[in-house]
Amino acid sequence: MCVSGMLVGGQGAGLWYDPASVRRFLIAIDFDGTITQHDTLHLIVDRFGDRSVWDRLTPDVIAGRVSVEEAMQAEFATVRATPDQVLNLVRARAGVRDGFVDFVAWARDVGHDVRVLSNGFRLVIADTLERLGVGDLPFDSHDAEFSVAGTRLIWTERGERCALCDRPCKRFDLAAARAGLAVAYLGDGVSDRCVCGAADVVFARAELADWLRAEHRDFVPFEEFGQVRAHLEQLAQGRHA
Repeated sequence: MCVSGMLVGGQGAGLWYDPASVRRFLIAIDFDGTITQHDTLHLIVDRFGDRSVWDRLTPDVIAGRVSVEEAMQAEFATVRATPDQVLNLVRARAGVRDGFVDFVAWARDVGHDVRVLSNGFRLVIADTLERLGVGDLPFDSHDAEFSVAGTRLIWTERGERCALCDRPCKRFDLAAARAGLAVAYLGDGVSDRCVCGAADVVFARAELADWLRAEHRDFVPFEEFGQVRAHLEQLAQGRHA
């Protein structure tokens, strides 16, 4: 269950812990649609595969009848492209959410740990972070082998299936990385639903925000990284708005 006491749809609520005692966070950030302005997985499928596969499966994914991994496997079976074609597309079309690079620099400067947790592909994430000058930022993700003959997805090891969502979800990566730290999680989609329940502060946008609101779970809405920084600074000062 996502932590109570943050901001719900922009409205204040009482914190469940003393914010003055939290000086250092593990800031875990989703990649597609959170760091990037556009989901790179969708861009790749739209250009080199058949997007209708995902569109047909989306209602089942949202309802939990089909896992994100099963839907990804089905849609990427239609993708035919070289690695260079994929990277050139992402470089040209994905974009980066406002304030990301400055946010990472600030977070590291004040002592927070920053890590990317993604259901996307190592090839794409590593290239993006390197181009942004934060190539040393640690991340956990899956990967893909792209070719004109077809695409093979390579799933990262995430231990046993999650007892809560019955999937090999991001909770495994978060548990391995948190080292006793309080967690601030930033996400936007279906793959962020379960893992956000292990966070102390949840920042959400797009589909994740809609879902959390419908589930009456607490979160801080955001559209750019400056908003996240401002809220974390308030917590560090023992205040919340």
